[in-house]
Amino acid sequence: MLSYHYKESNVEERDNFAIERRSLAEQVYLFLCNSISAGRFKYGETISTKNLAIELNVSMMPIREALKRLEVEGVVEIRPRSLCLFRTPTKKTILSAIDVRELLEVYSVKMIYASVDKERISGLRRLVMAMSSALSEVPIDMKKYIRYDWQFHMELCTLADNEFVTKSYKELNIHLNMNYMYDIGIKPNVSQTFKDHIDLVEALEAHSPEAVAIIEKHLKISRRNILSGTIFAQGEAENS
Repeated sequence: MLSYHYKESNVEERDNFAIERRSLAEQVYLFLCNSISAGRFKYGETISTKNLAIELNVSMMPIREALKRLEVEGVVEIRPRSLCLFRTPTKKTILSAIDVRELLEVYSVKMIYASVDKERISGLRRLVMAMSSALSEVPIDMKKYIRYDWQFHMELCTLADNEFVTKSYKELNIHLNMNYMYDIGIKPNVSQTFKDHIDLVEALEAHSPEAVAIIEKHLKISRRNILSGTIFAQGEAENS
């Protein structure tokens, strides 16, 4: 028979273990959030939680805790037989996410254009160069381009130095990531949208208020492309 020998001295050890376990669950949660934002896990996709545990080399406990948190946030649906479904955004979610994205990005540009240091914009400049490299490949590497596009807009919001803006933008990308926006919308004029990124960086470097008009135009075109796609044009998604 299995027996237990309780030692009072082990109380502190058990408390430390709980902290470490929660920390591991947090790491899994962040990994999943980043993977969703980057488009590795696609909306509508079902994955095995056991395989995920094997890949990350962790037990099922932190996997379950991280997925439960995402389920409460409406991002995933935990299913029987150790399966997890990444929820597809509804029309309402898409529209709400677009609205918030515009609020956050326009706010960020308004806050930084007049005073941001040139050195702080260097990250945006590097991402523009990376996007240019992706576009120069034959055929164009759209997967790379979209990833750099997402990183560009994330960096733009980070420059506002507002932790709530940064946090909100990260959460937004979990519910509506850049890959999905490209998938559901009509094919964008990549040359023009790429030029918008160049123009925005140059306007920021010049501390020009034109930066606000550029980001507003860029986001307006993005919204129009999404609303002209099949989901909204043909009503393929539910509205709730």
